[in-house]
Amino acid sequence: MADCCGKLRRVYQKVSVAVFRISYRWASVVLCLCCNAPADDASGLIPTMSYQRPVPIKADEQSISLGHHATIRCYDWDLDGHLDLLVGGGDGRLWLYRNNGTSQEARFQAGRPISAGDRDRWGTSYTGLVLTNLVGNALPDLAVCHTGNEVTIHKNIGSANTPKFAESGLTFRVQENCQGRFDATDWDGDGLVDLVSGSFGGKLVWNRNEGNADTPKFGPGQPFFDISLAYNSQPRILDFNQDGRLDMLLGVNWGTVSLYLNTANTTPSLNRSQLLQWSDGTNLNIRNENGDDTTPELADLDGDGVLDLISGGRNGRLFFMRGIGFPSRVESFQKLLDQHASDLGKVLRDDAAVRGQFFGSLASLQADLAGGLIPRSSREQLFQELASTMQQYPDLLGRSKADLESGPHLPLLAGQYWVVLLESLPDSVTNRKRVADVLGFQAGYRRLLIDLGVLFIDNNTATPDHLAAMHQLMMALPRAVWDVETITVAGWLGPAIKTQKIRSRSGINIFDLPLGRSENSFAGDAPRPGITDVYMICLAHELAHNMLDTVGRRTRPELYERKFEGLAQAAGPQVVYRSPKSRGIDYAATKKNFRKIGVWNGDDATWNEAWVSFFKDKKTFDRAYTRGNVQFFLNAPQEAFATLANQYFADSQLMLEFCKVRWDAGHHSNINQFLLIADYLSEQTNKVSFYVMRPGGALTVASVGLTRDPQGRITQVRSVNSTADFEYRQGSLVTGFQLQPVAR
Repeated sequence: MADCCGKLRRVYQKVSVAVFRISYRWASVVLCLCCNAPADDASGLIPTMSYQRPVPIKADEQSISLGHHATIRCYDWDLDGHLDLLVGGGDGRLWLYRNNGTSQEARFQAGRPISAGDRDRWGTSYTGLVLTNLVGNALPDLAVCHTGNEVTIHKNIGSANTPKFAESGLTFRVQENCQGRFDATDWDGDGLVDLVSGSFGGKLVWNRNEGNADTPKFGPGQPFFDISLAYNSQPRILDFNQDGRLDMLLGVNWGTVSLYLNTANTTPSLNRSQLLQWSDGTNLNIRNENGDDTTPELADLDGDGVLDLISGGRNGRLFFMRGIGFPSRVESFQKLLDQHASDLGKVLRDDAAVRGQFFGSLASLQADLAGGLIPRSSREQLFQELASTMQQYPDLLGRSKADLESGPHLPLLAGQYWVVLLESLPDSVTNRKRVADVLGFQAGYRRLLIDLGVLFIDNNTATPDHLAAMHQLMMALPRAVWDVETITVAGWLGPAIKTQKIRSRSGINIFDLPLGRSENSFAGDAPRPGITDVYMICLAHELAHNMLDTVGRRTRPELYERKFEGLAQAAGPQVVYRSPKSRGIDYAATKKNFRKIGVWNGDDATWNEAWVSFFKDKKTFDRAYTRGNVQFFLNAPQEAFATLANQYFADSQLMLEFCKVRWDAGHHSNINQFLLIADYLSEQTNKVSFYVMRPGGALTVASVGLTRDPQGRITQVRSVNSTADFEYRQGSLVTGFQLQPVAR
């Protein structure tokens, strides 16, 4: 580092430790604040999704209560090595609670006002604050969000361990009704600190810093990933999982806290969220304690190396929730097994509190693994510890058939343990073999795990024929179009699964049926019956649920949109969809149409009756979808793609021919449903598989050729039985369809 930074480096190495311990406040990596060179950080802290129940934070042995709204931040105010509390009040005042405890036990003194010169109040309503460098020197400045929609920045004119702020400041406007809900961070990585604000209505807005290192200037607000989570959205920007990318915690009115992990490699993406949890695996919620409006902060206040959750709220009280790191959860699980090994089935059945501890420890581990919160360097250690537990208790954690009357939760506990063991290692065939070896999986169960990464949880009830047929079907599917980690059979696992779920990265449930039971998956106007196996077609259907609406929504968004275009076509012109159609039905416009054509009287009390009556027992709607009346899929669009699998995997060629029968009868929507699933399974190539699945699970797979136009639309399907040609005037839906049998 340059000589100009020598003294400051020594000072801010100490600051950087505090900064990391308070959620990596200034950037995704800690920088020396005078030249942006990397400083040493304290990267050993463990993030977690799981926390113990809240306890009030005390100052001078009295629970802190401002009597009105409180936002909370943690900083080492005086650089004494202990994190202090900075609180924004609901009356425009700011408070400092100094920590004169130890690194293992915080002890806060009574609060004293924070001021900027003679100014000790910023408006009379909700207030938030951040310490960060904004106006050019190497000291953290005071940024206060106040008066509904203003942020005022006061320069730090004090010293490193004695902050002092100038009375005059720079004031900027953010979104209306922000009311102190904001954070300051270099979101776009240009070296300048930006503003991210929440609001009463839930909308998040980003104001980019368009100034320079000496003078901030914030541009117009722009939507922050279109995130709007009502009400009272309170953002905290931080590198939660320590991967070098900024993530977000979002507290809301209802007492919950959501984590948005940044999953993109280049352009940031915060599209999916997951809720923080209590230690028993249930969703964290402190609304009963804080009276609404959760204001989350992370810091290690008890010195155990795990980040804790701190929050204020509407009633002005402050709460501490101890973070539970993965080492303590493994230890807790092992101790519980030691205590209850001899009567585990009975204890899990009869003692809900102990059952919550068992499943909570495993569910919390799974949540941290799924969130990428356990460092790669620690995951091998976790695997070894879990494997050692399996060696000690193979009868409890291995694959066996439990008596569901005396031990209804035993197969569920074992299954949850398998999930954590599998997810503890990065996914690879080699690691799946290691997991299978530890668990002692044999035959079909082993093949499902090693070849496909699937844990089949069935209380050891499936027959070898079940397992062989499942393996054959899943191996015949393109692996990139589905992502299922667990398959459960609720009927074989008993009633306990209704209340005690198995948490995994992704999972499906199928019916408890014998192999060989037959059904005709096609309607009566099909050219011939399509007899298939009920157990296997149920598996295909549930796997398809994980295809377009889950994996495909991310990888093939144009096909996800086409699903709704096809539903709109099948429903007819009186049912109006929003734009884009994936936003669903515009019921206001649809009701207007229904009233206009005289099928609804305008009384909201009769709407459901009119909606059902419009579609019921009408050939147009009975035959607008390849299986069932289209109204079912309008009400449950999540079933629209999965139901196509019932016919496609039973007999793909027959489904194509069936669509031609319907086309010739004037029902033109069916062929677009066939092409939707064929196009998805083709993975944008010029070939796709056709399937025939018979009772007992016997499967025939044939490769079929495709031709596409410059827009990527399928214009021809060539099988051994026929050649189908398609025309499109515009858009993605077929307007011409010819089917010619292949001469033999």
